[in-house]
Amino acid sequence: MTTTQHLRRTGLRTLAAAAACLLLTAAAPAATAAATAPHTTAMRAGTAITCQELDTDLPSVFGRDCNANAWGPIADFTITDAGSGATYSCRDGWAEGSAWVRGNDCAPAN
Repeated sequence: MTTTQHLRRTGLRTLAAAAACLLLTAAAPAATAAATAPHTTAMRAGTAITCQELDTDLPSVFGRDCNANAWGPIADFTITDAGSGATYSCRDGWAEGSAWVRGNDCAPAN
């Protein structure tokens, strides 16, 4: 092996190791920040959510453009259609901030 080939291989190994170190260094703080971010906390029980658009296929309810401000699991909440005023009580579900809310095991509350 010539000196040039040896230097080229050594340089490539060094670059690969540096890239791996940078990836691991950048990933750790991002994972920690995501785990402690306030939007990952679950909404408390008894929350009332209003959505601009609601699709019902009982026992499931799916709302879009909602006033929920959290991401994650939710439990024992009511979801209301802003247009019709129809309200449903749901045992559990998932909220993706104001984008959408999905309720499971729901029944009409009115």
